[in-house]
Amino acid sequence: MDTEKMTRVIHGDDIALVEYLKSISTLLLKTSMGLLGDMEQAKDCISETIAKVYKHRKQVKQIEFFQTWVIRILINECKDELKRTHRYVALPEDFDISEPVKEDYTYIKETMEKLPFDLKQIIVLKFYNQLTFKEISMTLTVPESTIKSRYALALRKMRVELEVFYDE
Repeated sequence: MDTEKMTRVIHGDDIALVEYLKSISTLLLKTSMGLLGDMEQAKDCISETIAKVYKHRKQVKQIEFFQTWVIRILINECKDELKRTHRYVALPEDFDISEPVKEDYTYIKETMEKLPFDLKQIIVLKFYNQLTFKEISMTLTVPESTIKSRYALALRKMRVELEVFYDE
């Protein structure tokens, strides 16, 4: 969207907001499904995100970061949903991942599911949403170098687990 339309979105034009949210709906769904893996929970988180965006959109100071702000809200909603359903567990960086299941490529998804949330969200934003490291950095408000190192760590952890699968 152009700057004029985004200004209208931020300053209270409901129709412009609906158009904008429709334009990024695929991105929102990919992000929430990647983090939650459940369509109903993903839709609930998107709904909560939209409600918060509607209520607080006038607080956005820089128009160019509006999408980043929306995605950040969605990630936090997904994290809260995982905590509510007791599926979010903060794990130490050196945790062990159990043996992956050999069904199609679901073992890759399951291996990814076992990553700590801070690593998983980077993988989701990089692969599902095809964001650059810089965009991920802005979305998560973490330095780009940290994003790159966490990305490499996540891939290493997944590689170790997937090598076990291929060694059998």
